[in-house]
Amino acid sequence: MVWRSGESFITYGVSFVVGIILARILNPADFGLIAMVEVFTVIASRFADSGFTNALIRKNNRKDIDYSTVYVTNVVISTVFALILFFVATPIANFYNQPLLQKIVRFNALMVFLGSFLAVQSARLTIQLDFKTRGIINVVAATITGIVSIVLAFLGYGVWALVYPAFFTLLAKAVLFWRYQRWFPGFKFSWKIWREFFSFGSKLLLSDLLNTVYGYIYPLVIGKKFSATDLGYYTKADSYAGLPSTVSTSVLSNVTFPVLARIQDDDTALQSVYRRLISLSAFVVFPILMGICALAKPLIICLLTEKWSESVIYLQILCFALMWYPVHALNLNLLQVKGRSDLFLRLEVIKKILGVAILIVSIPFGLVYMCAGRVLSSVICLVINTHYTGKLIHVGFFKQMKDVAPSLLYSLAMGLSVWFLIQWIPNLWIQLFAGIPAGLAFYYGIAKLTKSPELAYMMQLLQENFLRNGKQ
Repeated sequence: MVWRSGESFITYGVSFVVGIILARILNPADFGLIAMVEVFTVIASRFADSGFTNALIRKNNRKDIDYSTVYVTNVVISTVFALILFFVATPIANFYNQPLLQKIVRFNALMVFLGSFLAVQSARLTIQLDFKTRGIINVVAATITGIVSIVLAFLGYGVWALVYPAFFTLLAKAVLFWRYQRWFPGFKFSWKIWREFFSFGSKLLLSDLLNTVYGYIYPLVIGKKFSATDLGYYTKADSYAGLPSTVSTSVLSNVTFPVLARIQDDDTALQSVYRRLISLSAFVVFPILMGICALAKPLIICLLTEKWSESVIYLQILCFALMWYPVHALNLNLLQVKGRSDLFLRLEVIKKILGVAILIVSIPFGLVYMCAGRVLSSVICLVINTHYTGKLIHVGFFKQMKDVAPSLLYSLAMGLSVWFLIQWIPNLWIQLFAGIPAGLAFYYGIAKLTKSPELAYMMQLLQENFLRNGKQ
């Protein structure tokens, strides 16, 4: 968990800093163009994997033929969908009435094909719980990507400064995977193993597709109904609100899945570990999102300049939607650990139907109401996600809410305190630099005063890790 957290903190930190620099150089419309086509690239990537790497991670006593079968499958399927993406580039550009999108989509198709060659190598590190090596690879790749993006932006490449770096990411990862593993999965193939993995992975694929399409349906609708600039504002707000949730969800999903898979048959142990993870994720993520919400105006204007000011209200609303995402991820992870990809799929279908209904109702009222609709959808999904968790290991909605309630109350109190504080400060930079330490001090103080078990456990983990590293 420590290595995965460190990796996520550094990689997303690099992306955050690079994003600030790029946002100051480029225009909101450039980011809007990328958001328009991202959904199609991600869908093609999901098909390329088809849930096979998760099936590989979940299986015990893997053999070389298992790795090789997944590798061949990924390469073949990615080739097919990269070609599909290449040929639908023109219709996509016509849909948005943006001719430049044709070249962007075709470049992304090439990246989908090349990326399939690295999926199994990455999965192997996850299986081995070697998050140290995986972290080094991802941090180096993110740094190289960031440098290339900034250089291209300064050289006047415009939107292409957000496109071309993807190639350098893959190149860096390919070199580093070979440097640290010197291992190749091979080209052997077994239909028996393929059918076994497909039985599990196909349901995850359908769930992933539903989740992906739904996750990108807002950019899709905004890009069609509004302008590329409006989509740029929304995308930037969504990325800032989603950053803490993305980091924590990435850590939790990657680390907890192989760990929980090892105790999948011991419900008592699963309950204990699962509830601890729920409470810890809320203790970390909730205050960050409430702090961002309180400091949204100085954060956006100071870091990105006045031209991004329309993103402020979107950011504040989306914080309340995205704060629950780590809890969603843990609930869905448990279904996979238990091998219930059928329930996983059923939940995704139900949630997406409700989410789309809320979106359709909110569209005529504008972007602010669409963001508010995401908050409502997130809360409804929380109730739905916890339903089967309660049935499988008896940790349902009310137990989970009991576990996260203290962190929620601390965070809301902290956010309101910071917001009231900065109202008395006229300068935006001073608001930002005063609000952050004030929020941290308030949250730590109230957690310490109430003897929060999450704070005590985190301090214990940090002390043990420092002692372990000191002995090494």
